[in-house]
Amino acid sequence: MAAIPNFFIVGAPKCGTTALYEYLRPHANIYMSAVKEPHFFADDLGRYPLIKTPQEYARLFEASTANHLAVGEASVYYLRSLAAIPNIRGFNPDAKLIAMFRNPADVVYSLHSQLLYWSEETVEDFEAAWRLQERRARGLDVPPTCREPFLLQYREIGRFGTQTERLLAHFPRARVKLIVYEDFAASPRKLYEEVLEFLGVPDDNRTEFPPVNENKRAEVTWLRDFMRKPPPRLRHAYRRLKRTVGPQRMSTLTRKLLELNTVKARRPPLSPELRAELVDTFREEVARLALILDRDLSHWR
Repeated sequence: MAAIPNFFIVGAPKCGTTALYEYLRPHANIYMSAVKEPHFFADDLGRYPLIKTPQEYARLFEASTANHLAVGEASVYYLRSLAAIPNIRGFNPDAKLIAMFRNPADVVYSLHSQLLYWSEETVEDFEAAWRLQERRARGLDVPPTCREPFLLQYREIGRFGTQTERLLAHFPRARVKLIVYEDFAASPRKLYEEVLEFLGVPDDNRTEFPPVNENKRAEVTWLRDFMRKPPPRLRHAYRRLKRTVGPQRMSTLTRKLLELNTVKARRPPLSPELRAELVDTFREEVARLALILDRDLSHWR
């Protein structure tokens, strides 16, 4: 009989969650949902959750066995959601939660790049996108390719102090593992050991921790947008082609085209003025998180 999840990686985006998910997946005593980021419990995020019914959610874990001591999933916007953590508490009050953080100024800049790559964002210049937050909160200037406008509210994404306070209001500190990305990057093996101990599973002596989810961009933006989210007037033709060649072959073809159109790329540094603005914006949130972690994060501020 399949087990219900007993741990959740709840966020935050661009803080190493994908890497941790990939490192945990091969462990013989850990079962991770093959669908990363189902966001089932974030029912306040509109259409964004990929999995929407209890039946669909249960199927994600039907292949788990008694050998899997830890059964989990990773949905990075659970931390951002107002509903997800209380919903997880109602689903499994004994669950363990993992949250990962880095300097929110770096997070929002990195997130902008990822949203561009996934065609959720269309404003190429980060500062221009940052300035649009108030208008977008009123439903203006939201790209038609964006699934949900909350994704473009960069300021809200980076409110790590407030989000962690909310998390700890629903789960006791002993059931929550808070990770600073700098520690994870500096010594992935050490943090990996800590996570295994937190989850109550034996060490599998993993030694390889390759980079995961590095920054990337599309070489040809119109091709990126077309392949990911065809414009309405072309969707019928796209679906007809998919039926003609078959869904699996079309999926393979789409993936290959996206890979060919993808290059790894370092983002240029933020201007000193914009970085100073971001640091000031998140100053109080960083102070709150530092207090919770009992850690000096002054270099973020």
